[in-house]
Amino acid sequence: MQLEPLFVWAAVTLYAAGAVVFVVGFVFGRESLVRAGAWVAVAGIAPHLLAIGVRWARVGHGPYLGFFEVVSSFALVSVLAFALLVWRYHSLRPVGLVLLPLAFLLLAGAMLAPRADVALTPTLASWWLTIHVTFAKLTYGSFMVSFALALVYLVRGRAKGAWAALLDKLPSQAVIDDLSFKFVSVGFIFLTIMIVAGAIWANEAWGRYWGWDPVETWSLISWLVYAAYLHLRMTWGWKGRKAAWVAVLALPVVVFALIGVPLVYSSIHGAYIKGT
Repeated sequence: MQLEPLFVWAAVTLYAAGAVVFVVGFVFGRESLVRAGAWVAVAGIAPHLLAIGVRWARVGHGPYLGFFEVVSSFALVSVLAFALLVWRYHSLRPVGLVLLPLAFLLLAGAMLAPRADVALTPTLASWWLTIHVTFAKLTYGSFMVSFALALVYLVRGRAKGAWAALLDKLPSQAVIDDLSFKFVSVGFIFLTIMIVAGAIWANEAWGRYWGWDPVETWSLISWLVYAAYLHLRMTWGWKGRKAAWVAVLALPVVVFALIGVPLVYSSIHGAYIKGT
């Protein structure tokens, strides 16, 4: 009996059930359902980690080769980010309205892709690759939380009636705005380390630090987008709605750079993501 598919299905089931219960509880103002949904979704972390561990032991490398592994790991990061954020700030559970459905959709989408094992070749076997990939996950998690907080900020600013009452337990808008900024700042540092580590690994693997490969180019574009956010925030004093809109619109750029570009463009990186 293969354990990996069993664990993956358990994770996607718990993520789906948790997201549904969480959203229903939030919409209908049932605090008990919100808590239950959060716990069910977070419980999906355990089988998800087991699935990744079983695959890791079999193929001999972490979740960074092949579309299934990459996207599955981003789904896991989404739920981990939610769990850590809510553990630290209980009143920020509404971010689960963004992070939990997203985690389910990511993992479900990953399961539709080929799951063939991708061997770790001598070219890829580098400690710099591990650093590069680790900080890619941290980058995604930080920017995703910032995106969720910014989206909640914008929705709350427009909310009326029942929705306003549901969001009333959140921290003040100023606190949410500041947290979104802090997560962008941390994510920007992680993104910088990711790019630098990737350049060093590229030199080891291909004999050049930078070759304007589509993935490299879009990583730089992502860096410039978030650098612009920080510049607007720290120099021009953009806060509140303006900053929130930038954080919301910036996330698709980094997601496209991490997941979309290798699938759309022909590149060295794309071969490893596609598993070809």
